[in-house]
Amino acid sequence: MNTDSPLALPTEDRILLYFSDFRNMEERYVLPQALTQKAIAFAAGIQRKHLSRYLDEMTRDGYLVEMKAHIEGEKQRMLAYYLAPRGWERAVAIKERLSKIKVPVVIAGVAKDMTIQEIDSVTSVHLTFSDIVREAMNVDKLDLEYLEGIDERRKRAMDERVKRLEDYTRAVMTAWKDGRVTATERLLVEQLRENLGISREEQDRIESQVIEEVLEDRTGIYRAVAEEALEDGPITEDERELLEALRKKLGLSARDCREIEAEIGKPAS
Repeated sequence: MNTDSPLALPTEDRILLYFSDFRNMEERYVLPQALTQKAIAFAAGIQRKHLSRYLDEMTRDGYLVEMKAHIEGEKQRMLAYYLAPRGWERAVAIKERLSKIKVPVVIAGVAKDMTIQEIDSVTSVHLTFSDIVREAMNVDKLDLEYLEGIDERRKRAMDERVKRLEDYTRAVMTAWKDGRVTATERLLVEQLRENLGISREEQDRIESQVIEEVLEDRTGIYRAVAEEALEDGPITEDERELLEALRKKLGLSARDCREIEAEIGKPAS
């Protein structure tokens, strides 16, 4: 971010400016992807790992509304945000002030000074006001053709994000493959989460999905862990504590588990 630019804004104001393009969201049952954390981080130019703190503070201060909502294209509900009345008032003031600022723009090789509002009116693709401000504040001259390619750059950024989420999901699946996660596996998964920039919310969502898939073979998982425990003789007190915790997590009855253990203990015929 070019802090010397007349368009430079504090992080909170960049977030508010972005939301100013989304009206009447409180009336919708399904919200757009644009109101989720991953979209907000890209649009406001904020690292994802720092975003939650700003959103929490702005929600607490009455500028934003946070809710678990149905999101376009997503199976599970996710956290989404939109402007509260107090946020609208501040966002509108920011937008009005910035709309009058002139910046150098290159159109078909010709440079001219235009206000942000004028730039918005001549673009041939749909852009949010904050898209224009973010791009204009980081260059000496704003190239209109480059500006209009923002959707492709956004898509590439989102595709990279999806790949990181897929990598993390595979790691979680590996850790949960036997129905339990060891302390070492938990540490490695947590380090990977931090390296990939996965938020806590995304971590919880991914683990919930993985556990749901794992639980489809609940008896098989319990059997595998019980076989391991019985391999070197009778089940110890520590192993019994582990098996009991696993039984509860898998939602199996004590009777079912006794039968599984009895079956494992039968001598081969």
